[in-house]
Amino acid sequence: MFRDLKLTNSEEKHQEGISLVASLKDLHSENLGNLTAIPVSGLQNFDALDVHKRIGSVAVEIAADFGFKEDVQAEAPFRLINQDDNLNEVLSSGQLPSFIALSYCWHNTSWEFHGDPVNVPIAATNVCWPISIGMVKALLLERTSLEEGIWIDQCCINQDDPQEKSQIIGFMNCIYEQARVVVVVLEDVVIDEAERVFLETLMQKCSSRGPKEPYTLLESNSTHRVVGLALKIFSARWFTRAWCNHELLVSKNHILLIGVRTPSHDQPKVLRLTLQFLDSMVLVCSSYDYTGAKDKHHLTLMAQYRNLRFLHIILNPFGLGGGYSLGKIDDDHSIARRLKSPVETFRNLSRFGATVAADKLTITLNIVGSGLYYKGTQRPEHECGLLISVVALAAGDPAVLCSSGDRYELLNQSARSSWIQRPEHLDFTGIAGRKGTHRRIDYVPSFTLEQVELDFFHLTSNSGPHIRRASEPFLTQAQQYIDGCIEMSKSDPMFQLGATLADQRGTKIQILACALECGPQWINNSASAKTSTDYPDPDLEQAIEVLISDRRDMELGFQGLTERYRDLYEVLTDFIETLMLDYISPINVPDWSPAWISVGPGEMDQLLLMCPNYGRPFSVMIPSLLLHADYTNCKRFFLLERVSQKADIWKVIGKSMAFCSDLDVLTRQESRLRRRQMIRA
Repeated sequence: MFRDLKLTNSEEKHQEGISLVASLKDLHSENLGNLTAIPVSGLQNFDALDVHKRIGSVAVEIAADFGFKEDVQAEAPFRLINQDDNLNEVLSSGQLPSFIALSYCWHNTSWEFHGDPVNVPIAATNVCWPISIGMVKALLLERTSLEEGIWIDQCCINQDDPQEKSQIIGFMNCIYEQARVVVVVLEDVVIDEAERVFLETLMQKCSSRGPKEPYTLLESNSTHRVVGLALKIFSARWFTRAWCNHELLVSKNHILLIGVRTPSHDQPKVLRLTLQFLDSMVLVCSSYDYTGAKDKHHLTLMAQYRNLRFLHIILNPFGLGGGYSLGKIDDDHSIARRLKSPVETFRNLSRFGATVAADKLTITLNIVGSGLYYKGTQRPEHECGLLISVVALAAGDPAVLCSSGDRYELLNQSARSSWIQRPEHLDFTGIAGRKGTHRRIDYVPSFTLEQVELDFFHLTSNSGPHIRRASEPFLTQAQQYIDGCIEMSKSDPMFQLGATLADQRGTKIQILACALECGPQWINNSASAKTSTDYPDPDLEQAIEVLISDRRDMELGFQGLTERYRDLYEVLTDFIETLMLDYISPINVPDWSPAWISVGPGEMDQLLLMCPNYGRPFSVMIPSLLLHADYTNCKRFFLLERVSQKADIWKVIGKSMAFCSDLDVLTRQESRLRRRQMIRA
């Protein structure tokens, strides 16, 4: 995970003498006069023409807001900053020249950057270098030759031409993807000389040992220092911006530049490192004990650490660079059947800032390889979310059907709502896939902004006897076990897993009670059907049979148990947490609670889900499009109220995940299938 890193301007490599004089040049070669020089991403995630036609069938005015990237190539110019007057000789080959792309935060009054601004204008433009002098010099030192160009959005796009800006922004992913390297500049974070020496020493030590686990390469007393530096670096504004996240995800090679504080009379220094190294620092943070944080400083560290863990998901080798590569996918998980979810991508962008809300729509289209770009007017973020949902469903993204948040308002009609809902955090994170991809639904249903037509398997008819709550004996067993584990954890530090049961205790008691009522064998069979776990686990069934029926051993305390019993307690407690987090995602609504339903004649044909408690009639259904096991861990069970008694028109009152073995039994029950059911807001 560590690479050999160096200072770009150490003692032997001062920046003095580096010229800042440069010019902006259009690529005038016959084949390089515009963005035709930049190849479109190797994997086209969508059939852009087909998706665009479907969008047009929903709303012509929405389709008019989207254009094709291929059309942009023939129109928009491609320019590079260059210091070599012989650039035309390089272009005579007709090949795309090597270039560096800069990733940075635009200077404005909302944040403070360190260093002196550059007052040297770039020839053929009315702008100067948009980063500080020290960073410009470090950037120029990254070139492999004077012939290598540099692409900077603020300089290479005509900021006074709205059409050109829209076109190139819609093609931005291809530019960063084709850059030889993306140089990330952090200008609001500065480390001191002692921190530089510490990091340089650490990097050299790690480089000499090779790519080992980062925390095995550190002395125990240096962990707190690594944590402090990681939090300092990741406090940079760059890590909070949507466009910066976009530039990271779509590019392949990165280096990062951080300023080093020096006496005013010295030349500025810049530390050069890789994002892989920073990711390793994040992993080191995972060994830091945040549980004792009490003062304001440590509470801030805890909050930043949570953000770091999210950054690790982005930066780790499975997600870093080559954003469109899906890797090898076996059996029916072919690339043709999968897509990078626009809805999930847009939802993830919600934690990043953007000056223009519609940029998140553009970024989403770029990241997922849609072949489309947004050319419409600026819109608020909720309207962008609705538009991206339309694009996503037109492309076959199941996440639109599985979203369970508030309904989007119709465009320019705030008094009316669409049937399309905003995605919540746990709606579809479990859709089985590789690298953030989803299995496409088998066909795109007929839909408009006001309604969607789906075929459903009908599981229950009302809130009567078909929906069952846990009975009293099983509630008593579940409560005694969970409360006993919580008490054990208070006196036995070795059993801290038991303390996790205190969070949302009541819901966990009900979930466990419903599962116990369905039986230990059903629990193990259902667990074995989940590809994301290590089940089947014979210990799980034994733990249920032994620990639930006999709780006298709890009086001994966790440390007083035999090793076998300790293992069983941990297996069962971990299962309850897994069940809660991965399969029965809790709904923060007071009148919803766990229940179970029998969907077939066999003892194994039960499913556990969340349902409302109120007495109004409702039905539990699942769209036939979402029966596949790939959708096990998403909210694919619709809880519906009938809107019209004369027609099959329904309103969604909620959605739920479910824990069950499989749903093949439904395909053998044609009487449950209801075709062309209409869902409205």
